[in-house]
Amino acid sequence: MGSTQELRGDAAAKVNFPLYAVDMLTDRHFVVAGGGGAAKTGVSNGFAIYQLTFNGEQCVATQVGKHDTGSCAVMNCTSYEDTKSKCKKLYFVAGLDDHSQLYFINKKFEIARSYSYSDQNENEKSPDNSVRKRKPSEKESDGNSIKSPESLRKGLLSQRRLRMLAHPLDSIKTDMSPAEESFQKVVRISSNGKLMATGGCDGYIRLWQFPSLKPLRDIKAHEKEVDDIDFSPDCQKIVSVSKDGSAFVWNTKDGNKLCQLEWSRPEDAKYLFKRCRFSESDGDGQRPRLFTITNPIKSKLPSFLQLWDTSSFLLIKSVPYNLSPISALATSPCGKFVAIGSMFGGCIDIYTTFNLKLVKHIENAHSNFITGLAFVPCHMEIGQNITGLSEGAVVSISVDNQIRVHRIPHRQHLLPLWAALLLIVVVVCLAFTFCSYLGL
Repeated sequence: MGSTQELRGDAAAKVNFPLYAVDMLTDRHFVVAGGGGAAKTGVSNGFAIYQLTFNGEQCVATQVGKHDTGSCAVMNCTSYEDTKSKCKKLYFVAGLDDHSQLYFINKKFEIARSYSYSDQNENEKSPDNSVRKRKPSEKESDGNSIKSPESLRKGLLSQRRLRMLAHPLDSIKTDMSPAEESFQKVVRISSNGKLMATGGCDGYIRLWQFPSLKPLRDIKAHEKEVDDIDFSPDCQKIVSVSKDGSAFVWNTKDGNKLCQLEWSRPEDAKYLFKRCRFSESDGDGQRPRLFTITNPIKSKLPSFLQLWDTSSFLLIKSVPYNLSPISALATSPCGKFVAIGSMFGGCIDIYTTFNLKLVKHIENAHSNFITGLAFVPCHMEIGQNITGLSEGAVVSISVDNQIRVHRIPHRQHLLPLWAALLLIVVVVCLAFTFCSYLGL
């Protein structure tokens, strides 16, 4: 049995404001956002960028950037890395009240210099008892961590340190409700980086060109506020869920409704869709998958994690969740895993996408409800440096200000039944052939 720390996940970092949104920026960098709102409580508003590494025992998140958003807390966000451009442009969008604020994230390396302990002792022996200063050598000034013999003798250390700076670009109003009710609930960018979708309290889904943020079309999607939206992997569809209890699939090209997600509720009880996420195909030839979470209204009935077919949009499987209403949902970029977070108890559950089999249950990961989940991309060549020898990992946040990373151990891959039977037949045939050859 592991320690309490291991069971709750790796305590990667802690911030000084409540967290409401999280998203991966790159393969190894993620952003967390939140704040205390407009109230003058002394709690800041904004977002922080972290670099994820593995120190041999656990995942550690080192802050490489921070941006203050004034009096507005960041309640939702999304990001896009343009890997096709030579400089790999990195964009971040923060939901500030009823606006979407676009940022350009600039990577910058700074030179951090410090004196070693031995050098400090040497300086203490000097007549003025002060640290001697000198001009750095050319090798120290070129941005590398290589030190000249002189700097090694004196103990002056130079090290490159990454900083990620957020530069504000355009800001657009995305919700047209009356001023006192206007609020953006969700923002998403399509996987090809050409579209951005927003949803708010007025029930509209609004599509924008990205990154120009030019308006494309408004879709009157729901009678009440839009709780969540997501683009399909091919960027041709978008799914939306709302406080009105409905979930729809829309065509991104013309804004037409394609279908409604329908299912048989237990005991005809009232349920609300809370979150929705598409998942990439996991490489087994299957179509991309769609996941939703639903919570009962004023009922002790279970919540559900649901898997939908993306061709017919019929329900394939539902998994009941009895511990609490579900508050967060995320799917892994590799298409293998889906994770949910609880409203009460701070629990996280990770499942396989193709059959919703429970892979890992994390009890009391946080001291409060889970506000966001984000999977770390699975890359064999760099994964060990980020999450150790794990098959995957998910970052979790909460209003308890904690950032935790939950690593998924490698599973024992057993042969499917049909493959096992085929292997038995092949072995028997080979044995019979070998015996015939020997004349037995």
